[in-house]
Amino acid sequence: MMPTNRTLTWKLDYNHSVYDSSKIREDIQQAFDDWARYTELSFREVTEGEKADFNLVFISNDHSDEVPFDGPRGQISHSFPLGSHSAGYIHFNSAEKWSHMYDGIGYNLRLVAAHEIGSSLGLPESSDPDSIMYRFYRVIEPNEILSKQ
Repeated sequence: MMPTNRTLTWKLDYNHSVYDSSKIREDIQQAFDDWARYTELSFREVTEGEKADFNLVFISNDHSDEVPFDGPRGQISHSFPLGSHSAGYIHFNSAEKWSHMYDGIGYNLRLVAAHEIGSSLGLPESSDPDSIMYRFYRVIEPNEILSKQ
């Protein structure tokens, strides 16, 4: 069940150079902001030494969570719901091409992060191709993210 009336925290570990680190942070923050607009939750980034509800990391191959990545052009990300054994961990496959753009070249980090945050909050995947929770990746313009009730 989705938590309500709470401030949740997040931390990003990006030891893999995907693209400009300030843009990575911006994309992740925008994904959390998308959920804050439509829930009673707020989100804030914490520093390295603080505990976080969401831990986001770029990682590859077998990374000791029983859900190994399979290299490029395979599984792009996965997450674990709050309350599970790996609660709040969101992993992005570092072997994939990630992007800040909405041009279909590479995977847009904001879109994928918004989907995985929703999964971590306990939302199921959707069969609606216009939903951010759609099972398969597709480019959605920023003004369409979570715009439908």
